[in-house]
Amino acid sequence: MKKNSIAITIGDYNGIGPKCVELALKKLNLKKNKIFVIGDNEIFDKLKFPKNENIELINIGNKIRFNPGKPTKSSGLASLKYINEAIKMIKNNDVSRIVTAPISKEAIQKAGSKFKGHTDLFEDRFGCNNVIMAFWSKKIKVSLSTIHIPIKNVVKDLNNEKLFTQLESIDYNFTKILRRKPRIALCAINPHVSENGAIGDEDLKITVPAANRARKKGIKLHGPFSADTLFSKNNIRYFDVFHAIYHDQGLIPFKMISFEKGVNFTLNLPFIRTSPDHGTAYDIAWHKKPNFFSMVEAIKLAIKL
Repeated sequence: MKKNSIAITIGDYNGIGPKCVELALKKLNLKKNKIFVIGDNEIFDKLKFPKNENIELINIGNKIRFNPGKPTKSSGLASLKYINEAIKMIKNNDVSRIVTAPISKEAIQKAGSKFKGHTDLFEDRFGCNNVIMAFWSKKIKVSLSTIHIPIKNVVKDLNNEKLFTQLESIDYNFTKILRRKPRIALCAINPHVSENGAIGDEDLKITVPAANRARKKGIKLHGPFSADTLFSKNNIRYFDVFHAIYHDQGLIPFKMISFEKGVNFTLNLPFIRTSPDHGTAYDIAWHKKPNFFSMVEAIKLAIKL
């Protein structure tokens, strides 16, 4: 696998992804990495990529129905084809990393996709188990136990064994990244860690036993903690990673602190995958300059990891 090569997908072409990729590559001026930007010539022609022999534009040849600011079947289908091309490049050992610009879950479902986003699509295509969505910034790191599911299904999707396996995986991955054992804080499921069963028994059945098992295994696991007081300034300075039980529990504090420079990355794939921590931002797509620094950080983190 080519160590310094990166495939970058432009995401939903009706969103801010293509412009973010262009602006990020201009800002970074990479010379040691081979960059493959996957999209379509009709979209590339609307942009001005830096003239750099390390950057190669790959034209997929979709029939483009350009409709800025709208999640359409056409843009969803194109998004999926860009991802499939990047997957093919990984499997052919042409690249070792994928950076994905934002896609629309609505658009890819209009195009017939059964997936909710990149993470479960990659998990399926590579036959991976225990894939974990995580978020990185200099100030705070967060991982998620469950991802894009309704809140009513969170407890149904989780059990003691699954959570323990996730904690093992977070410990393993962050030990490699940080080159030391990480200090992990675990969020509780219910308010006040269930008040010893007074506010539901889910923590007694799931988070508490998983946390105890993790500590016995030598993992520097703290908690479970009530999430409403966990994300204090002192705790953010102390803990290396916060493992949240559901999507918004972890991403509200993360995005409040690091929205402009936060990066989404996926643990337990057989390659490195990063992405900006924002969506398609249809409301400003193609008529207002987007904030592209999350894409800059996503590319930088892909190289670092």
